[in-house]
Order: sequence, then structure tokens, then C-alpha cells
Amino acid sequence: MSLPSIAAVSPRFHHGGRHIAPRFSARYVIAIAPSDIGRRVSIRRRLPSGGYSDVVGELQGWADGRLTVRRRDGSVAEVAEAELVAGKVVPPPPPRRPARS
Repeated sequence: MSLPSIAAVSPRFHHGGRHIAPRFSARYVIAIAPSDIGRRVSIRRRLPSGGYSDVVGELQGWADGRLTVRRRDGSVAEVAEAELVAGKVVPPPPPRRPARS
């Protein structure tokens, strides 16, 4: 008994001798709330150009439709709720390594 060829098993994913993986789409989830103020968060926002940008830091405030996040370097980023695509609470950053001598 012979086994079927790869093309016979999955013809839509086999092209010219290469296996082509099916496309998938990411599922973004907003898993943060105003009650997470003071915690470290990772936020993905949509840019006016259609791209995305990530902001990671401590959630400082969430009022009047704007989130305020303080980054590790001390800068503050404001993100409008309308731009928010995904968000989650993340663990603290790992400790910094000592400088090499």
C-alpha cells in the first residue's frame, strides 16, 4: 500500500515543491483596566499611518479617554483609548547586568 503524496493531502499548501503555510491573523486582546494603574503594562497602539507601535512601562493614569505610561527611561507616553489595539499586564523587567570591565 502506498501513501498519498503531500500534494494529494494538502494541495492548497503545496506549490512548486515548497510547502506553503496557511495564513493566520493575530487576535489582539485588551486585558488592562483603570484598576491596573501602578502596574507594568505592554500596550500596542495603531498609528495614523496604519502601522503599530508598542509602549511598555508603568501605567500612571487612565482618564478622559487617555492612558499615561511612564517608560523605563522616565519619558511619558500618552495613548488615546481609540488608538488602543491590545494591552496586558507584564512582569517587572529583569535586573540590569553589571557593566563589563
